[in-house]
Amino acid sequence: MTRRAARPAKIDRQRSASPGFYVVAGITVLVSFFPTIWLFLTSIKTEATIYAFPVVYLPAPPTLDNYLNIFNETPELLRYILNSFIVATTTTIVILAFGGLAAYSLGRLTWRGRGPLLIFILAVSMFPPLALLPSLFSMFLDLRLINSYPGLIIGHTGLYLPIAIWILSNFFQTVPREIEDAARVDGATSLRIFWRIILPLSAPGLISTGLIVFIFSWNEFPLSLVLMSDNFMRTAPVGISLFPGEYSFPWEIITAATMLTITPILIISGLFQDRLIGGLTAGSGK
Repeated sequence: MTRRAARPAKIDRQRSASPGFYVVAGITVLVSFFPTIWLFLTSIKTEATIYAFPVVYLPAPPTLDNYLNIFNETPELLRYILNSFIVATTTTIVILAFGGLAAYSLGRLTWRGRGPLLIFILAVSMFPPLALLPSLFSMFLDLRLINSYPGLIIGHTGLYLPIAIWILSNFFQTVPREIEDAARVDGATSLRIFWRIILPLSAPGLISTGLIVFIFSWNEFPLSLVLMSDNFMRTAPVGISLFPGEYSFPWEIITAATMLTITPILIISGLFQDRLIGGLTAGSGK
């Protein structure tokens, strides 16, 4: 009887805490999305409204002239977005190809030093990229990779390959070993097992990792700024940061261009949020 009486009390306490939880969650979401909301509101304001004092929080009336005029004043924006798309897409493909093989070796095969090497790869992913910029610029300059797609793709691959290997190795470890053992009994080699068994069963992990790498590469700024000094080769984050006019700072143009640039990322994050969360938390439940 005592146990039966305790259960409703516990449920009641959980129910009483639910409103507070939702309030805190709502505030957290609002704070997290406030920069994006403010960016959008600024992009549909007129120049006079942006610089008005006291501050005008809501555009009155809203205008789309900034979006209509952006390509007249900054026709190179489409080129910036194209550069970001080429670099991010190619980087994602390269990382999935090489990172998948490395992750399979580290996550599924047994050999001496596998554990310490995996920890070392994770430690490398935490190394600050800014500390690498001087040496990378000097090396890429000697190799004539400055202002070229291959140079920036190699740079982004080096930045995000370690974290991709770590995520994929955790996904590969979730595949039952009995399936792999049965394939070995039938005479399948490790490479055949990887292509015919591990990859198809780990498709959600590959999608999650690819989305994460694509977003990271799309948003990357310091390395793109250093390696892409030619205006024609700049990526979207770098190009937008260099929009200031000769005598003024065109906030209305910058905010509209930024909204156009981050819209693909917002769409990807919204459509594949479960995949992204699964990739970022891979292996956390072990």
